[in-house]
Amino acid sequence: MAIVLEQQKRGTNWFAIIVFVFFLIVIVGGGYYLFFAPVPGIEIIAPLALETAAELSQLQLDPTALINNPVLKNLRQYGSLPGTGALGRENPFVSF
Repeated sequence: MAIVLEQQKRGTNWFAIIVFVFFLIVIVGGGYYLFFAPVPGIEIIAPLALETAAELSQLQLDPTALINNPVLKNLRQYGSLPGTGALGRENPFVSF
């Protein structure tokens, strides 16, 4: 009389398959955007910055008008400049 042992059939682990497919999609998508996706050209980005630079280059600054401005002359200083203060002991290795 023979004893027949059947192995239990394992079910498919759907969670592991879904996680594997998700990470595969993330890696392939990241590789695409890193290496193959079109990069916005300098033609699209530069004109706005160039217009701003052109406007700034046309500005004229008159230092005498700034120094002689009455609003600037009416300003008051409410504090003094900070001093250096105490810098520590002459010999930091001497005991107290």
